[in-house]
Amino acid sequence: MGTQQTFVMVPAEDFAALRSEIRALRDQIDGATITPRAEWISIAEAAKAKGVNRSTIHRWISSGRLEARGSGRLRQVKTRYS
Repeated sequence: MGTQQTFVMVPAEDFAALRSEIRALRDQIDGATITPRAEWISIAEAAKAKGVNRSTIHRWISSGRLEARGSGRLRQVKTRYS
């Protein structure tokens, strides 16, 4: 299978500005590291990430919608990768 290419005419000054922005972005990410998301997060972190109340997270754990470990203040929720 071949890759279809589309060509667009862009004014030279716009192309120069775009090139400058790409260089600036490259400079910003140069040396950056990617840190994987934690596999287990706190109830509070899960609630914040989902935009719900902590009690909702507890209900989701009780219903089996979320996997959890620990107890009390040390209880954590397993994150899902999608």
